[in-house]
Amino acid sequence: MGYRPDPLLSAFASRRRGKKIDSNITTIAYLTNFNSRNEWMNNSFYNSCYTGATSRLEGLGYKLEHFWLGEKDMNAARLSKILYSRGILGLFVAPIPEVRQHIEMEWERFSSITTGYSFLSPNLHRSAAHHFHAIQESLRNLCDAGYKRVGLCLYADTSRRVDELWLSGALLAENRRLDAANGSQKNFQVFHFLFNDNTLKDVPDWCHRNKLDVLISDNLIAMHELQNAGYNVPGDIDFMTLNWEESDPDIAGIDQRPWHVGAAAMDMVIGAIQRGERGVPKVPLTTMVEGVWKDGVSLLKKRPGA
Repeated sequence: MGYRPDPLLSAFASRRRGKKIDSNITTIAYLTNFNSRNEWMNNSFYNSCYTGATSRLEGLGYKLEHFWLGEKDMNAARLSKILYSRGILGLFVAPIPEVRQHIEMEWERFSSITTGYSFLSPNLHRSAAHHFHAIQESLRNLCDAGYKRVGLCLYADTSRRVDELWLSGALLAENRRLDAANGSQKNFQVFHFLFNDNTLKDVPDWCHRNKLDVLISDNLIAMHELQNAGYNVPGDIDFMTLNWEESDPDIAGIDQRPWHVGAAAMDMVIGAIQRGERGVPKVPLTTMVEGVWKDGVSLLKKRPGA
């Protein structure tokens, strides 16, 4: 019937319980710290997280407002005072470009949330894709489809940004044989390679040396490197991604559902605001969003029932 909860009534209820909440409770600050104000928009995952967050807030009577720490004469202490003076209590810290970088906000004034694992200091409540389950499901599906030699090929920095969870799943598989749905696949082997800008060119040779029949990566860069080296993808080597995007439906992989990651973050921060919970949490909580498998023609072999 179009009902929307009124955040001001929630604020009033909090006041009745002795919690002082100022008038701008309907605004959640979206804090970014990239080299330019809108650099984060170049990342489709971050964009979708932001869209999910704004959509969820709109349905709850709140709004999201972007603040960039790189503004002229801006720093964390000054921004803390600006937000507090406006009565903004909710703080959504976007993923940061430098993994594990610390930001000196006056955290005790805000109910704060972040997404993913790039921002770990201080340790806030967070929402994230379930990366470990994603790599496990990927390997099971590839095993069920009949692939034998699988390579996980990631940017080293990206691996750190997901707290090495994709790599952890691959290492687990390297040390034991996976059990497929239709029985044990003793010949199923997993290899891994973390590359950077200087070693990206080594990807085709690494695939050749390990006789891979399928490659897993977090984006399409490794696939393009193979194609530039003369490989047919799919064909000579098949391919899947851990970060499936609607713009590339032919590429099989895991949709991390970033829209829902952003929406889950807003559910957590609004709950904290309404409970009057401020500052760095003593017990940080993580909400993990399960990804979903997407079939695509980049995998020529198909798992049963696909």
